[in-house]
Amino acid sequence: MSSTPRLAPWIVPAGRALFALALGLLITFVADHSAPLGLVSFGIFAVLTGALIGAASIGSRAEPVARGAFLAQAAVTVVAGIAALVLPLGGVHYLVLVLSGWAIIAGGLELVSGLRARGRLRVAADWIISGVITVALGIVVLVIPPDLTIPFVGQKGVAGVLTSSVIVVGILGFWGILDGVLWGISAASPRSQAARASAPSEKASAS
Repeated sequence: MSSTPRLAPWIVPAGRALFALALGLLITFVADHSAPLGLVSFGIFAVLTGALIGAASIGSRAEPVARGAFLAQAAVTVVAGIAALVLPLGGVHYLVLVLSGWAIIAGGLELVSGLRARGRLRVAADWIISGVITVALGIVVLVIPPDLTIPFVGQKGVAGVLTSSVIVVGILGFWGILDGVLWGISAASPRSQAARASAPSEKASAS
């Protein structure tokens, strides 16, 4: 029997939920939806998430069917995060480039992992859903004109301007909350299943 410790099945989904929800809530409650905010917040999220996925994909901790794809996904995510952090004043064009490139590649890799593991692993469905919404994030961000400017009149007649950076960062925040909720549900499911499975054995040992 291998002595290498395995991670509890809820740890990685819980970590991903925490990072994604933190990203989404930060963007939601901060009024400044500028490109620098998007780059910095995404950069921190991506570095932490990529490191978590990479650590969970090393050795016997990862499912063999998805180890290679998740290692690649981790590398892409960390690189994208570093790219965002080293140039926080790169502007909306740079934000669109980094965010859409990461989302399409990383989301595609996760989608492939889910499809390959479908029918064998319960978490495969979560990988598929997360991959789909992440690829969708990349496509939507990519088609938004970087120079978009839409004047509007808000409440009490206050005039404002809806720019591409506001839209892109807002979409990123929405994706963060959506993905975070998905992984939160995923983290709760195997943890509760493990608790139910251990209950009979505990009763038996007590008797």
